[in-house]
Amino acid sequence: MSKVHDQAPSRDPLTQEWIDAHLPEQERRQVKIIKDMDALGAERDQWIEAFLERIQKRGFNVDGDMKRRVGPDEVPEKPDRPFKVVF
Repeated sequence: MSKVHDQAPSRDPLTQEWIDAHLPEQERRQVKIIKDMDALGAERDQWIEAFLERIQKRGFNVDGDMKRRVGPDEVPEKPDRPFKVVF
């Protein structure tokens, strides 16, 4: 018995032609997006720090107007790897 992911689905030649025509542009866009996301690295770190500080001081809404503060022991440590933006 073969699994679904073992075989690639067949593709209409017209569909493949469309993909071949549009793929280079999409790849260029992706490279630009990744470059722009990487350029925001320092600013993104500031945003994350501000967010973590805010949820410790002011808290966040749990339900309606009920707020809960996050304790310092609940704040995750910064990982030792580059930040990865998933899109």
